[in-house]
Amino acid sequence: MKRSHKERARLQDSFKQMTPGQKLDYIFAYYKLPLFTACVVVALLISSVWHALTKKETVLYVAYVNVTAGETLDRALTEGYLQYKELDPKKQEMIVYRNLYITEDASVEDHQFVYASKMKLIGSIDASRLDVVLMDEDAYSQMSKSGFLYTFPDIADKNPEIIQELSPYITENDVIIEDNAVEYNLNEAEEYSAVTERRQNAIKVSGFPVFQKAGMSGEVYAGIIANTKRPRQSLAFLQYLLVAE
Repeated sequence: MKRSHKERARLQDSFKQMTPGQKLDYIFAYYKLPLFTACVVVALLISSVWHALTKKETVLYVAYVNVTAGETLDRALTEGYLQYKELDPKKQEMIVYRNLYITEDASVEDHQFVYASKMKLIGSIDASRLDVVLMDEDAYSQMSKSGFLYTFPDIADKNPEIIQELSPYITENDVIIEDNAVEYNLNEAEEYSAVTERRQNAIKVSGFPVFQKAGMSGEVYAGIIANTKRPRQSLAFLQYLLVAE
């Protein structure tokens, strides 16, 4: 209800006669909701501005699958790549999914870890938050069969010069074109069968200096995820692996 002029004048006189402590109590008692709302709005505004000013641009998403990279190798693949591309680590970053492990071996004890790794991989791929994967031979076979990897003939037009540099290291693997997995899992088929095709979809990197220096055991492959939103950046990363130390 709107107060009269006399009533407002009386309240003003009363407020003037209050001590500083009484004035604070009065303001808090009668205006705490508007003050609280204003504080929340200001806090949200500051948070939004700070986030916008400090948010980094993600230049590449990389996953290590069945591959363990020590601190030195990990730094060479991340900080080294940003430096190679003359990117500012304060403004740009790489997101790396580490310690992922997938296998088709049913005897592996840690089924939950394998399942969690598969879900993280699939979720990242579906969300277009994975570009390049470093993997051992077993992981390469699984990723290839699932059709997760870009074939190099399909990506050649993105940067033919880089493809030419990588060509001596390009490898091929089976890709499942069609199968009866659904029928087999539902016991509607006695045997699993699949139609496969050999495709060039990864490069063997274990002989590159950066991996040799790290003492990696076994073969290591690098592939580009088929639905990547950053094909040129992904190719640039594979090119970097050739010269990284």
